[in-house]
Amino acid sequence: MEAPVCLELYKKMKTKETNTLIEQIISFLKEYSTVHKLISQNHIEFTIDKSILAIASEHITKEPELNASLITITATDERELNNSYVIYAVFSLRKINHLLTLKATIDKSNPSYPAISTKITYANWHEREIHDLFGIIPEGIELSPLILHRDWHPGKNFPMRRDFPKDKEVPITDHELEFQEPHGEGLHQIAVGPIHAGIIEPGHLRFSALGEEIHKFDVQLFYTHKGIEKMLEGKTIIEALTLAEHTCGMCSYSHSTAFCIAIESLGNISIPPRALFIRTLCLELERLGSHMADLFSICSAGGFGFASVHAARLREIIMRSIYKLTGSRFFRGLNIIGGLQKNIPDKVLDSLAQQLLLFKSDFKELEKLILSTDSLLDRLELTGFLSDEQAISLGLVGPGARGSGINIDVRRDNPYLAYKRYKINVPVYTTGDALARTQVRIDEVNESLRLIKELIEDLPDGEVLTEQKSYSQYTPALGIIESPKGELVHWVMLDKENKIFRHHIRSASYINWRGVAQATMGKNIIPDGPLVNKSFNLCYACVDR
Repeated sequence: MEAPVCLELYKKMKTKETNTLIEQIISFLKEYSTVHKLISQNHIEFTIDKSILAIASEHITKEPELNASLITITATDERELNNSYVIYAVFSLRKINHLLTLKATIDKSNPSYPAISTKITYANWHEREIHDLFGIIPEGIELSPLILHRDWHPGKNFPMRRDFPKDKEVPITDHELEFQEPHGEGLHQIAVGPIHAGIIEPGHLRFSALGEEIHKFDVQLFYTHKGIEKMLEGKTIIEALTLAEHTCGMCSYSHSTAFCIAIESLGNISIPPRALFIRTLCLELERLGSHMADLFSICSAGGFGFASVHAARLREIIMRSIYKLTGSRFFRGLNIIGGLQKNIPDKVLDSLAQQLLLFKSDFKELEKLILSTDSLLDRLELTGFLSDEQAISLGLVGPGARGSGINIDVRRDNPYLAYKRYKINVPVYTTGDALARTQVRIDEVNESLRLIKELIEDLPDGEVLTEQKSYSQYTPALGIIESPKGELVHWVMLDKENKIFRHHIRSASYINWRGVAQATMGKNIIPDGPLVNKSFNLCYACVDR
């Protein structure tokens, strides 16, 4: 679709302000773009030359009128289709509630392109991951292994290439991934993990300290990288949904919902209003459970055992409520393309409303306990400071970003499901410390309780599943939602048999781990390390997908 035609479509659908901004983007890119097309009503894709990919990306994110951010970069192996690889860089234009994708073809004989992260620093992990998994070289950055550990000899095995067998055994090599040694008199290293005392997945944390003061902090993840994106290749949509909702236990419903939204956009499927409301309600219940787990961890790391046990008790109330509602403590088996696999009776939802009234009363006591206990506040205030400039440069999302004054929330900025019908109050604090991130969660719990109450009161009658239709093939689709940890992205492309050709998952935790590392350094001491970590309380499983 040529640029003028694309713009005319926008003029029919959108406001004058939107048209002006889209026209500016087209004007900038038209010299380099060979194809412009609408992926969906609010998603435009530009095919550009790889040489301009980094410059165009920088232009989009620096344009103040767009309030844009890079939300993910992924690659596809399309050699069987057009003898090339393809890079997709996806941006959210929050001011006008649009998505924009830059697509660049990469010749298989020279799989390289100028790195976007030379212009947008927080693209670094995305591009190193693409290099690890596809062997595509983002030129201009240091390419130490990120996902593939010592079993995978750098430069020899690229598991996301479509001709790489899923069952191939990779021999252990003598290549080692080591942290940089600290330099300076009195500096020493303190290693934590990768196996931890808690029931969590592995991650290697390395502190470089002078006495107790932390000078440098490194983290090495991906010890249990599950290869879900490789497993998804060739799966049916239903098989893929099962894998998607098992990506993470803490955010399982967020993952399944994001996947469903992506597939439903490919089929132009509108789910029934009742299913739309129930999905939204379940997402807010998941947020409650996640935030209670976060508050438990924060209080525990801060040495406030009484409050941590109180938070754990309240989380168990939520988890049991979820089980009574859906039959699974993690919402598994509820979502299906086109709506829900089963209806939830009104009387069950009325019972939930009564249970949450009791929960709200108990939570008020916990809130008062946390915010009025001097010994805990002393541990939280000024600990793990992260400025707004740092949060922006790292591309942070969720409570970690909102605690540093970054006013973003997908539920409000790019609304979906029933969020389109409600005003979402987004708590933002500017102090950038562990206390701010704690306060964000406390406020969000209260906001979730309000939303759930209104959703139950406004719940429409009717069916919860609509008929499935045909799907667009070899067309990218996005499911973007606000998970408890922040913005979650599922990028999906189907093949000619409506099976998964490529499925990329970018979790909030994947983005925010670099925030943990930055916030841990500075004026913190070693005992602050666990508290800074828990003030973000990120998922290993979401990262090790």
